[in-house]
Amino acid sequence: MWADRGAPGFGLAGLVLVALTSAYWAAGVLLPTELPHYATSARQITGMALLLISVPTYMLLAWAVGRRRSLDLVEQLRPLAPDPADVDAAVDRICSGLGAKGWALGTVLGLSFGLLNTEPLKAFSRSAVPEVDVSISMGQLFMWWVVALLLMDRARSARAFRDLGRVIRFDLFRLDTIRPLARAGIIDVVIVAGALLLSPLQSLDAEFRPENYRFALVVATPAMLFFVIWPLRPIHQRIQAERASRLAAIEEQLARLGETRPDASAGSVGANTTDLELLLAHRDRLVNARTWPLDLRLLSRIVIYLIIPPLAWAGAALVERLIDAALSG
Repeated sequence: MWADRGAPGFGLAGLVLVALTSAYWAAGVLLPTELPHYATSARQITGMALLLISVPTYMLLAWAVGRRRSLDLVEQLRPLAPDPADVDAAVDRICSGLGAKGWALGTVLGLSFGLLNTEPLKAFSRSAVPEVDVSISMGQLFMWWVVALLLMDRARSARAFRDLGRVIRFDLFRLDTIRPLARAGIIDVVIVAGALLLSPLQSLDAEFRPENYRFALVVATPAMLFFVIWPLRPIHQRIQAERASRLAAIEEQLARLGETRPDASAGSVGANTTDLELLLAHRDRLVNARTWPLDLRLLSRIVIYLIIPPLAWAGAALVERLIDAALSG
Protein backbone atom coordinates (compact mmCIF):
# COMPACT_ATOMS: atom_id res chain seq x y z
CA MET A 1 0.00 0.00 0.00
CA TRP A 2 1.06 3.60 -0.63
CA ALA A 3 0.69 4.45 3.03
CA ASP A 4 3.12 1.76 4.14
CA ARG A 5 5.92 2.63 1.71
CA GLY A 6 8.71 4.39 3.59
CA ALA A 7 6.71 4.93 6.78
CA PRO A 8 6.96 3.12 10.11
CA GLY A 9 3.89 1.13 10.91
CA PHE A 10 2.06 -0.16 13.93
CA GLY A 11 4.42 -3.13 14.22
CA LEU A 12 7.47 -0.90 14.64
CA ALA A 13 5.62 1.24 17.19
CA GLY A 14 4.83 -1.90 19.18
CA LEU A 15 8.46 -3.04 19.05
CA VAL A 16 9.66 0.35 20.25
CA LEU A 17 7.14 0.28 23.10
CA VAL A 18 8.29 -3.15 24.25
CA ALA A 19 12.00 -2.34 23.80
CA LEU A 20 11.87 0.95 25.69
CA THR A 21 9.74 -0.46 28.49
CA SER A 22 12.09 -3.43 28.88
CA ALA A 23 15.19 -1.23 28.83
CA TYR A 24 13.87 1.20 31.44
CA TRP A 25 12.65 -1.65 33.63
CA ALA A 26 16.01 -3.37 33.45
CA ALA A 27 17.81 -0.12 34.30
CA GLY A 28 15.56 0.42 37.31
CA VAL A 29 14.13 3.68 35.95
CA LEU A 30 10.46 2.74 36.11
CA LEU A 31 10.70 1.98 39.84
CA PRO A 32 13.93 3.69 40.95
CA THR A 33 15.41 3.00 44.36
CA GLU A 34 18.12 5.67 44.02
CA LEU A 35 17.56 9.18 42.72
CA PRO A 36 19.81 11.51 40.72
CA HIS A 37 20.56 14.95 42.16
CA TYR A 38 17.82 16.74 40.19
CA ALA A 39 14.99 14.45 41.30
CA THR A 40 12.88 14.94 44.41
CA SER A 41 10.89 11.71 44.30
CA ALA A 42 10.79 8.29 42.67
CA ARG A 43 7.53 9.20 40.94
CA GLN A 44 9.25 12.06 39.16
CA ILE A 45 11.71 9.64 37.55
CA THR A 46 8.91 7.16 36.80
CA GLY A 47 6.93 9.93 35.08
CA MET A 48 9.95 10.93 33.00
CA ALA A 49 10.44 7.30 31.96
CA LEU A 50 6.78 6.97 30.99
CA LEU A 51 7.08 10.12 28.90
CA LEU A 52 10.20 8.82 27.15
CA ILE A 53 8.37 5.57 26.38
CA SER A 54 5.03 7.00 25.29
CA VAL A 55 6.14 9.92 23.10
CA PRO A 56 8.31 7.92 20.63
CA THR A 57 5.64 5.21 20.45
CA TYR A 58 2.95 7.80 19.84
CA MET A 59 5.06 9.57 17.21
CA LEU A 60 5.61 6.38 15.24
CA LEU A 61 1.87 5.66 15.31
CA ALA A 62 1.14 9.24 14.25
CA TRP A 63 3.67 8.90 11.43
CA ALA A 64 1.73 6.01 9.87
CA VAL A 65 -1.77 7.35 10.58
CA GLY A 66 -0.89 10.88 9.44
CA ARG A 67 0.49 9.61 6.16
CA ARG A 68 -2.59 7.55 5.42
CA ARG A 69 -4.86 10.46 6.24
CA SER A 70 -2.81 12.78 4.01
CA LEU A 71 -3.16 10.34 1.12
CA ASP A 72 -6.94 10.28 1.61
CA LEU A 73 -7.04 14.07 1.39
CA VAL A 74 -4.89 14.08 -1.76
CA GLU A 75 -7.33 11.70 -3.43
CA GLN A 76 -10.21 14.01 -2.49
CA LEU A 77 -8.41 16.79 -4.39
CA ARG A 78 -7.80 14.67 -7.50
CA PRO A 79 -10.99 15.84 -9.32
CA LEU A 80 -9.82 19.45 -8.97
CA ALA A 81 -6.41 18.87 -10.56
CA PRO A 82 -6.14 19.79 -14.27
CA ASP A 83 -3.45 17.13 -14.72
CA PRO A 84 -3.63 13.78 -12.85
CA ALA A 85 0.17 13.71 -12.91
CA ASP A 86 0.20 16.54 -10.35
CA VAL A 87 -1.75 14.37 -7.89
CA ASP A 88 0.47 11.37 -8.59
CA ALA A 89 3.52 13.55 -7.88
CA ALA A 90 1.98 14.60 -4.54
CA VAL A 91 1.35 10.95 -3.65
CA ASP A 92 4.93 10.04 -4.52
CA ARG A 93 6.27 12.89 -2.40
CA ILE A 94 4.22 11.82 0.60
CA CYS A 95 5.19 8.16 0.26
CA SER A 96 8.80 8.46 -0.87
CA GLY A 97 10.22 8.74 2.63
CA LEU A 98 12.76 11.16 3.99
CA GLY A 99 15.71 10.24 1.79
CA ALA A 100 19.35 10.55 2.85
CA LYS A 101 19.19 14.34 3.24
CA GLY A 102 15.98 14.16 5.25
CA TRP A 103 17.36 11.56 7.61
CA ALA A 104 20.57 13.54 8.05
CA LEU A 105 18.78 16.82 8.73
CA GLY A 106 16.27 15.12 11.03
CA THR A 107 19.08 13.49 12.96
CA VAL A 108 20.93 16.78 13.38
CA LEU A 109 17.78 18.58 14.52
CA GLY A 110 16.75 15.76 16.83
CA LEU A 111 20.12 15.52 18.53
CA SER A 112 20.22 19.31 18.85
CA PHE A 113 16.79 19.35 20.49
CA GLY A 114 17.84 16.51 22.78
CA LEU A 115 21.09 18.17 23.84
CA LEU A 116 19.11 21.23 24.90
CA ASN A 117 17.24 19.00 27.35
CA THR A 118 19.97 16.72 28.66
CA GLU A 119 23.72 16.42 29.21
CA PRO A 120 24.82 12.92 28.21
CA LEU A 121 28.52 13.45 29.00
CA LYS A 122 27.69 14.46 32.55
CA ALA A 123 25.35 11.49 32.87
CA PHE A 124 28.13 9.11 31.84
CA SER A 125 30.97 10.65 33.82
CA ARG A 126 29.69 12.45 36.91
CA SER A 127 26.40 10.86 37.88
CA ALA A 128 25.89 9.24 41.27
CA VAL A 129 23.19 7.03 39.73
CA PRO A 130 24.53 6.34 36.21
CA GLU A 131 21.92 3.69 35.35
CA VAL A 132 19.10 6.19 35.81
CA ASP A 133 20.91 9.23 34.47
CA VAL A 134 22.23 7.56 31.34
CA SER A 135 18.86 5.95 30.61
CA ILE A 136 17.04 9.28 30.95
CA SER A 137 19.66 11.11 28.90
CA MET A 138 19.68 8.56 26.06
CA GLY A 139 15.90 8.48 26.20
CA GLN A 140 15.74 12.26 25.70
CA LEU A 141 18.01 12.03 22.67
CA PHE A 142 16.00 9.19 21.17
CA MET A 143 12.67 10.89 21.82
CA TRP A 144 13.70 14.16 20.20
CA TRP A 145 15.26 12.27 17.29
CA VAL A 146 11.93 10.56 16.57
CA VAL A 147 10.10 13.88 16.98
CA ALA A 148 12.44 15.58 14.49
CA LEU A 149 12.11 12.75 11.95
CA LEU A 150 8.32 12.91 12.18
CA LEU A 151 8.34 16.68 11.67
CA MET A 152 10.59 16.24 8.64
CA ASP A 153 8.21 13.67 7.17
CA ARG A 154 5.19 15.86 7.83
CA ALA A 155 7.02 18.75 6.17
CA ARG A 156 7.27 16.60 3.03
CA SER A 157 3.53 16.05 3.16
CA ALA A 158 3.00 19.78 3.63
CA ARG A 159 5.17 20.38 0.55
CA ALA A 160 2.97 18.01 -1.44
CA PHE A 161 -0.18 19.97 -0.52
CA ARG A 162 1.63 23.24 -1.21
CA ASP A 163 2.43 22.02 -4.71
CA LEU A 164 -1.20 21.00 -5.26
CA GLY A 165 -2.27 24.46 -4.12
CA ARG A 166 -0.40 25.91 -7.10
CA VAL A 167 -2.45 23.99 -9.68
CA ILE A 168 -5.87 22.84 -8.44
CA ARG A 169 -8.98 24.57 -9.70
CA PHE A 170 -11.05 26.60 -7.26
CA ASP A 171 -14.23 28.66 -7.17
CA LEU A 172 -13.76 32.01 -5.46
CA PHE A 173 -17.23 31.80 -3.94
CA ARG A 174 -17.12 28.08 -3.08
CA LEU A 175 -13.85 27.59 -1.26
CA ASP A 176 -15.37 24.66 0.61
CA THR A 177 -14.54 22.55 -2.44
CA ILE A 178 -10.83 22.82 -1.56
CA ARG A 179 -11.35 22.15 2.14
CA PRO A 180 -9.18 18.99 2.01
CA LEU A 181 -6.23 21.27 1.30
CA ALA A 182 -6.85 23.15 4.54
CA ARG A 183 -7.58 19.99 6.53
CA ALA A 184 -4.09 18.69 5.77
CA GLY A 185 -2.65 21.15 8.29
CA ILE A 186 -5.13 20.08 10.96
CA ILE A 187 -3.63 16.57 10.86
CA ASP A 188 -0.29 18.00 11.93
CA VAL A 189 -1.84 20.25 14.57
CA VAL A 190 -3.56 17.22 16.07
CA ILE A 191 -0.32 15.20 16.00
CA VAL A 192 1.66 17.92 17.78
CA ALA A 193 -1.14 18.67 20.25
CA GLY A 194 -1.37 14.96 21.07
CA ALA A 195 2.33 14.86 21.90
CA LEU A 196 1.93 17.91 24.13
CA LEU A 197 -0.87 16.17 25.98
CA LEU A 198 1.61 13.52 27.08
CA SER A 199 3.80 16.12 28.79
CA PRO A 200 1.92 16.03 32.14
CA LEU A 201 3.36 12.55 32.67
CA GLN A 202 6.34 14.47 34.03
CA SER A 203 4.02 15.65 36.80
CA LEU A 204 3.29 12.13 37.99
CA ASP A 205 4.52 13.16 41.42
CA ALA A 206 1.94 16.00 41.43
CA GLU A 207 4.70 18.60 41.13
CA PHE A 208 4.06 21.03 38.29
CA ARG A 209 7.36 22.22 36.79
CA PRO A 210 7.03 24.91 34.09
CA GLU A 211 10.50 24.12 32.71
CA ASN A 212 9.21 20.70 31.62
CA TYR A 213 6.82 22.37 29.19
CA ARG A 214 8.72 25.46 28.07
CA PHE A 215 10.91 23.84 25.42
CA ALA A 216 8.05 21.67 24.14
CA LEU A 217 6.07 24.85 23.46
CA VAL A 218 9.06 26.51 21.80
CA VAL A 219 9.15 23.65 19.28
CA ALA A 220 5.44 22.90 19.01
CA THR A 221 4.01 26.39 18.54
CA PRO A 222 5.97 27.39 15.40
CA ALA A 223 5.58 23.84 14.05
CA MET A 224 1.78 24.03 14.25
CA LEU A 225 1.69 27.49 12.68
CA PHE A 226 4.02 26.32 9.92
CA PHE A 227 1.93 23.27 9.05
CA VAL A 228 -1.29 25.29 8.88
CA ILE A 229 -0.06 28.36 6.98
CA TRP A 230 2.84 27.29 4.75
CA PRO A 231 0.96 24.72 2.59
CA LEU A 232 -1.88 27.21 2.00
CA ARG A 233 0.26 30.15 0.87
CA PRO A 234 0.15 29.36 -2.90
CA ILE A 235 -3.61 28.87 -3.02
CA HIS A 236 -4.07 31.97 -0.86
CA GLN A 237 -2.01 34.02 -3.31
CA ARG A 238 -3.97 32.64 -6.27
CA ILE A 239 -7.28 33.46 -4.57
CA GLN A 240 -6.04 36.98 -3.85
CA ALA A 241 -4.94 37.43 -7.47
CA GLU A 242 -8.29 36.14 -8.78
CA ARG A 243 -10.21 38.47 -6.49
CA ALA A 244 -8.03 41.44 -7.44
CA SER A 245 -8.52 40.69 -11.15
CA ARG A 246 -12.29 40.51 -10.78
CA LEU A 247 -12.39 43.69 -8.72
CA ALA A 248 -10.35 45.51 -11.36
CA ALA A 249 -12.76 44.35 -14.08
CA ILE A 250 -15.75 45.55 -12.05
CA GLU A 251 -14.13 48.93 -11.45
CA GLU A 252 -13.63 49.30 -15.19
CA GLN A 253 -17.29 48.45 -15.83
CA LEU A 254 -18.38 50.91 -13.17
CA ALA A 255 -16.22 53.60 -14.73
CA ARG A 256 -17.69 52.95 -18.19
CA LEU A 257 -21.18 52.88 -16.77
CA GLY A 258 -20.59 56.21 -15.06
CA GLU A 259 -19.36 57.76 -18.27
CA THR A 260 -22.34 56.50 -20.27
CA ARG A 261 -25.25 58.91 -20.33
CA PRO A 262 -28.56 57.08 -20.27
CA ASP A 263 -31.35 58.07 -22.63
CA ALA A 264 -34.04 60.31 -21.30
CA SER A 265 -36.57 57.49 -21.28
CA ALA A 266 -37.47 56.09 -17.88
CA GLY A 267 -36.77 52.52 -19.00
CA SER A 268 -33.24 53.37 -20.04
CA VAL A 269 -32.50 55.13 -16.75
CA GLY A 270 -33.85 52.13 -14.83
CA ALA A 271 -31.69 49.69 -16.76
CA ASN A 272 -28.61 51.79 -16.10
CA THR A 273 -29.37 51.95 -12.37
CA THR A 274 -30.02 48.20 -12.20
CA ASP A 275 -26.68 47.42 -13.83
CA LEU A 276 -24.96 49.79 -11.42
CA GLU A 277 -26.58 48.18 -8.37
CA LEU A 278 -25.70 44.69 -9.56
CA LEU A 279 -22.07 45.64 -10.11
CA LEU A 280 -21.85 47.34 -6.72
CA ALA A 281 -23.39 44.31 -4.99
CA HIS A 282 -20.99 41.97 -6.76
CA ARG A 283 -18.07 44.19 -5.82
CA ASP A 284 -19.09 44.10 -2.16
CA ARG A 285 -19.32 40.33 -2.32
CA LEU A 286 -15.83 40.12 -3.77
CA VAL A 287 -14.42 42.48 -1.15
CA ASN A 288 -15.87 40.31 1.63
CA ALA A 289 -14.86 36.98 0.06
CA ARG A 290 -12.41 34.79 1.97
CA THR A 291 -8.91 34.44 0.59
CA TRP A 292 -7.86 31.57 2.88
CA PRO A 293 -9.59 28.18 2.49
CA LEU A 294 -10.21 28.08 6.23
CA ASP A 295 -13.83 28.37 7.28
CA LEU A 296 -15.11 28.93 10.80
CA ARG A 297 -15.42 25.20 11.48
CA LEU A 298 -11.80 24.49 10.59
CA LEU A 299 -10.54 27.52 12.50
CA SER A 300 -12.51 26.52 15.59
CA ARG A 301 -10.97 23.04 15.47
CA ILE A 302 -7.48 24.47 15.24
CA VAL A 303 -8.14 26.77 18.20
CA ILE A 304 -9.54 23.90 20.26
CA TYR A 305 -6.53 21.69 19.53
CA LEU A 306 -4.22 24.55 20.44
CA ILE A 307 -5.81 25.25 23.82
CA ILE A 308 -6.31 21.66 24.98
CA PRO A 309 -2.65 21.04 25.98
CA PRO A 310 -2.37 24.23 28.09
CA LEU A 311 -5.64 23.31 29.76
CA ALA A 312 -4.22 19.88 30.56
CA TRP A 313 -1.12 21.48 32.03
CA ALA A 314 -3.26 23.85 34.07
CA GLY A 315 -5.17 20.80 35.28
CA ALA A 316 -1.93 19.21 36.38
CA ALA A 317 -1.03 22.32 38.35
CA LEU A 318 -4.51 22.38 39.92
CA VAL A 319 -4.23 18.74 40.96
CA GLU A 320 -0.89 19.52 42.59
CA ARG A 321 -2.42 22.37 44.59
CA LEU A 322 -5.39 20.26 45.67
CA ILE A 323 -3.13 17.41 46.82
CA ASP A 324 -0.89 19.81 48.72
CA ALA A 325 -3.93 21.41 50.35
CA ALA A 326 -5.37 18.01 51.30
CA LEU A 327 -2.10 16.76 52.77
CA SER A 328 -1.45 19.96 54.71
CA GLY A 329 -4.99 20.25 55.97
